[in-house]
Amino acid sequence: MRVQSWERVGLDQRKALAFTLAMAASFFVLVIVVGDQLRIGSVSFVLGAMAAAGAGYLVSTAPMRILRVAAFQQTLEAPSFAASSNIYLKSTSSRTKTFLLLRAEEPRLSSFLAEVRRRVLLGYDASSATLGARPDSHLFSEAVRTVINSVVGVDRARVEEGEDELDGMLNSSGLDEETKMPLFIAVSFFLPIMLMLFAAMTKGTGLAAMGALFVLEVIVLDLTLAISGSTVTWGRDKP
Repeated sequence: MRVQSWERVGLDQRKALAFTLAMAASFFVLVIVVGDQLRIGSVSFVLGAMAAAGAGYLVSTAPMRILRVAAFQQTLEAPSFAASSNIYLKSTSSRTKTFLLLRAEEPRLSSFLAEVRRRVLLGYDASSATLGARPDSHLFSEAVRTVINSVVGVDRARVEEGEDELDGMLNSSGLDEETKMPLFIAVSFFLPIMLMLFAAMTKGTGLAAMGALFVLEVIVLDLTLAISGSTVTWGRDKP
């Protein structure tokens, strides 16, 4: 999932950066204060730096995490969404009427369709309505994007002849590429075991060592989720 900025999730980038720095500083100070109360000495500064880095990373990557969740939900809804699009398109032989009838459960996709319906009722054609509804901020699933592009690019005469214009929308291999969840499940299962074995072999059972391993686990799982997620680039159809 490629995220250009916080604006994709409706957040101001400067305010988000200030909030990230504030959260990191707060965790740093909190850990140092707690360490002072526990009298663990200079280790509290190391733990504070680790906590600040972890908090800064989690907060700064929050947009990617939000988009991954939305992409996964949209991908799960893609088969039923494709089937509805196919049925409405064949029954109405109209792209604009198809968009007027389409509905979705995922909030961002539902918001996108509502904006498309509003623009269609204002007189826009299907292509202008979908582009004007800011798809980059709402469509995060390649499967859903394929459905929308198929409906927009369909030829009315060929629909009336009964040909299957949406033949690629229910492609299971495309959905498999988009949701590589077995990889994430495998990493989630084996990573804690491997880290604990590493800690036991190196005898790194101290508080600082366990904290470092925990931060490493969070980062690796987050990167794995990014690899397992969906990738959407709006503007060109897939070849």
